[in-house]
Amino acid sequence: MAGTVTGMVAYIKARIDRSTLKAGEQLPPTSALMKQFELSESGVYRGISLLKAEGYVHGKQGRGVFVSDRRKLISGPQRINSGITQQGETIDHKSSLRIPAPPDWVAEHLGPGECVNRVRTVNRDDLVLQASQSWVHLSVAEFVPEIEEPRALDPTWQAVYQDRSGLTVAVASKTVNARITSPEDREALRLDHDAAVLVMRSVYMTGNTVIGVGEGVYAPGHPIVIG
Repeated sequence: MAGTVTGMVAYIKARIDRSTLKAGEQLPPTSALMKQFELSESGVYRGISLLKAEGYVHGKQGRGVFVSDRRKLISGPQRINSGITQQGETIDHKSSLRIPAPPDWVAEHLGPGECVNRVRTVNRDDLVLQASQSWVHLSVAEFVPEIEEPRALDPTWQAVYQDRSGLTVAVASKTVNARITSPEDREALRLDHDAAVLVMRSVYMTGNTVIGVGEGVYAPGHPIVIG
């Protein structure tokens, strides 16, 4: 695809998506991009502008253009009020079902007994960036019956619950750990080998009551920072 702006953009995006260009790395100078893609200076500038608009890169005054960290953890009020995806990403809801009881570690926060388990992935094109689950207390379904349907809520079930119930939802705790992928992780992330992954767990409360617990498993090669 040499010689076209779209070719340059597609090539750089693919390298960023596959982490052969990592967050914080500097793009080659304009002259090098002009030579590599057989473009004019204005063509390279147009391509960089497109990459900036999609959040792949950002400029630093007097220093150049750098790869953006597109896997920042979205947490706290930002996560509740703006959702878990970034530009160019989509949510694929796998299921949303009532289950008799959550895992033991979830029950320590949410309590024993029936709850709603929502399973989804966050994707960019054919890449699975994150595999997530949430366990939601049945009391939430009184205000947000849609949590039992395998579809996204705008922007999140927590925000819809706040709006309809008049109660504030807060992130009571958040932990980030690393682990070697389980068979379930590998299936969800479409991996064919063991790998180290980062895991974020969040507990959502209204007042003194836990109403939900979430876990996100981030694919290898997509670094995250605490936001």
